[in-house]
Parts: sequence; C-alpha cells; structure tokens
Amino acid sequence: MGSAVRSRPEHLALALVGIDVYREGVQLRVERRLRRNGLPLTEWNQLCGTFMGYMSQGGLVDVAGRLRFGAVLADGEKVVTDPSPWFGGVDPMVEPDGHTLSRREQGGGGGGSTYSSADHLWLWPLPPAGAIELVMQSPALGIAETRVTIDASMVPELAARARPFWEQ
Repeated sequence: MGSAVRSRPEHLALALVGIDVYREGVQLRVERRLRRNGLPLTEWNQLCGTFMGYMSQGGLVDVAGRLRFGAVLADGEKVVTDPSPWFGGVDPMVEPDGHTLSRREQGGGGGGSTYSSADHLWLWPLPPAGAIELVMQSPALGIAETRVTIDASMVPELAARARPFWEQ
C-alpha cells in the first residue's frame, strides 16, 4: 500500500504507511515527521515535546491537545484509542465488548532540524469487511479532525491466509 498523507501543517506531516493483517486483528502503521522550518530554538523544543507527548521544559502536558486516533468500521462501530495501559479496558483479564483500538508509540528521535516518530494502531478483533475510516486529531499540533478511508474488503481473506511463525 502506498502512503496516504493526511495532515501537513507547516511543520508536521502524518502518513498512514501500511496495514498488517493478522489472524486476530489489523495493525495500522502511521509515520510522523516534524521539521523546524526556521522556528526559534525554544519554540522548536516545545514543539518536539508536544510532538512526542511530553513537555521538554518541565511544564504540564496538554492531555486534551495530544494526538488521538479513532476508527469507524464498516458496520458503523466507532472505536478510539484509549488511555488504558491494557488493550481495550481497565482490567486486562476481561475481554472487552466489541472492537478495541490501541495505540503503541514506536519511539522517535531527531535533532536540531527534524524529528521522526511512528505509531502502531492495533485494531482487535478483525474488523468486518468493508471500509475503515481512520480518524486523527491533535489540537496542540494544529491538526483538526482528519479522516482517511481504507478499503478493508480483503481483510477477512488475508487473515485466513495468515500463518503463525511457529505451530503450537
């Protein structure tokens, strides 16, 4: 799949770069890029902190402004990334009702002029065949609610062909 760039303010680009289909779910891979583009050093450091979800100068994090993801599935079900440390809820031993969308940040790095990071979004269980509408928003980074539609009609067939690394 080619990348789908969906947000590109003056200093920031986000792109859906891939989809991995497993027997149990789907992983959406999002790449994030930040460029300094002439910002003074103090503003650049603050922007990097916001980009990575922390405040580099020891201030408080704007939780409401953080990057958030959601999805609308083909059957109309809506799921959002949750703040829980476990996939889908407050108790890791209880299977959630419906689908869950969990964000796993993949780290990041950069320097004085650019910064890069990635996110993996785990959608579980397998979504129904049809379109998945990926939704993202980050008020702190100047990203209004943005959507990209993914053709997931082949997901059930691809999941059926998936094989584990090792047989039980």
